[in-house]
Amino acid sequence: MGARGHCSGKAARMNAPVRRRHVFVWSAVFGYGSLAFTLARNVLLVPVYLNHIALAEYGAWLATGGALAQLLVADFGLSGVLTQRVASQSGAGAAGLRSLMGAGLANSLALALALGAASSLIAAWLPAIQGLDAAQRARVMDCFFIAVGANSLGVLSLAGIAALRGGQKPGLAGAVMLGADILSVTVTLVCLFARLGLYAIALGLLVRSACVALGSLSSVLLTWRGALRDWRPNWLDSLAMWRDTARFFVTSIAMRLQSQANILFVGMLLGPHWAAVYGLTVRAHETVHMFMGQLNASFGPVLAHLAGAGQGARLDAVIRSLLPLVAALAAVGAVGVLVLNQSFVTLWAGPEAFGGAALTLTMALALWVTQLSFVGYEALLARGDFAYIARVFAIGSVVHVITVLTALEWLGVWAAPLALLCSSLSWGWLAWRRVAVQMRAAGAGPGAALGEAGVIGLAGAICGALLLAFLPPATSWSMLAAEAVMTALLVAAVLLIVRPGLRRTLRDEILSTLRAMRAA
Repeated sequence: MGARGHCSGKAARMNAPVRRRHVFVWSAVFGYGSLAFTLARNVLLVPVYLNHIALAEYGAWLATGGALAQLLVADFGLSGVLTQRVASQSGAGAAGLRSLMGAGLANSLALALALGAASSLIAAWLPAIQGLDAAQRARVMDCFFIAVGANSLGVLSLAGIAALRGGQKPGLAGAVMLGADILSVTVTLVCLFARLGLYAIALGLLVRSACVALGSLSSVLLTWRGALRDWRPNWLDSLAMWRDTARFFVTSIAMRLQSQANILFVGMLLGPHWAAVYGLTVRAHETVHMFMGQLNASFGPVLAHLAGAGQGARLDAVIRSLLPLVAALAAVGAVGVLVLNQSFVTLWAGPEAFGGAALTLTMALALWVTQLSFVGYEALLARGDFAYIARVFAIGSVVHVITVLTALEWLGVWAAPLALLCSSLSWGWLAWRRVAVQMRAAGAGPGAALGEAGVIGLAGAICGALLLAFLPPATSWSMLAAEAVMTALLVAAVLLIVRPGLRRTLRDEILSTLRAMRAA
């Protein structure tokens, strides 16, 4: 009783702003930890796979079960909608929160069953298994069906994680994900050394999905305990969620088209050699984009919670303070890949794999613009403006496809990032125009913050030009690491010196975060 009272008193003393900052910090900590773990696993375990699995068999797995995992991991946008709706409802109050989660879980169950059935039906038309012997085909087919089950469970697990994140429980969601990742890798390694071959990868995937589903769903039910009737889905919520899921799915497809289809267009129009060169040259940019995207995923539920609580003025203030910080972080990353990418690609894949300075420069600029555009996207997403988001991303995708198809053969491979830059500018401008209207209705627009972001970008561009002119190419990995640290510190120092407002914002954010963590 005493311990429970202590916890209740502690929760009561933690006011809403402190709780939101606490949510952001733990979302970022576990998000980046899981991302780093995933990157390490995907790089470090591949040689182990190839020591125990034939290359052709492993390639067939990547084109069947592995591709299926990538296809279903986004669950057609349902988890994104559920996260936003639960966060908004949590900000508005607890009434109806369980029924909303129940509607989301019911939708995810229906989607899991439908996707599982559809995936099973395509098993007879898997071209990737052609050319394998009978035993290899049988293993790949068995592992494909294991992947079907794993990914059906994965849809349920994503819904459970979305409910936890939207309900402001990022530490619990992160712990479940990290524990499942560790157990999955352990199972995979044990099965590999037990000579189970390709089954090891499929079983590891199944164990991960099962653990995340069990851990997240049980955490949701225990955290928001209530009578069974409280969890009964509200079918109006369910239908509204399906509608917004369709809109979010359009957005997700448009995002993937802009970020991942360039290599396909390059391969179709310029040939496989240039597709490989393009893919290797932009790998560093994509990694920076991935890490910046995790930042967006961390503050998204917090912004939706503010919107649901009716604190529009506070939401707008957070967006205005967030924009220069994102601009500065993106500038550090963009300048880093601009200056170091040729040395990185040369050391990693050889000098013939580098696509040229124009490709690197255009992709770095597109990286910076895209990150600023995504702040506007998160501001719209917090308010649940799914229909407008889907429209602006559809427009951006049209701009992207037209640009890349008309300019690729004329300009060469660097037209692909040019298309990404044009599409990001188009949908980003539309998103910020909508956000500006919403902010002005509340009393203050984003003009000053956007101007500050522009000055930060200009300062970063000047740093990049000077570093390109005077920094010698790295000839070893240790020299590359030293130059990367020096570049990051130098650009960060210049931005903090020339922009006093950025210094104040950064100092305030650090102090507020430390106070929030102490209060927790």
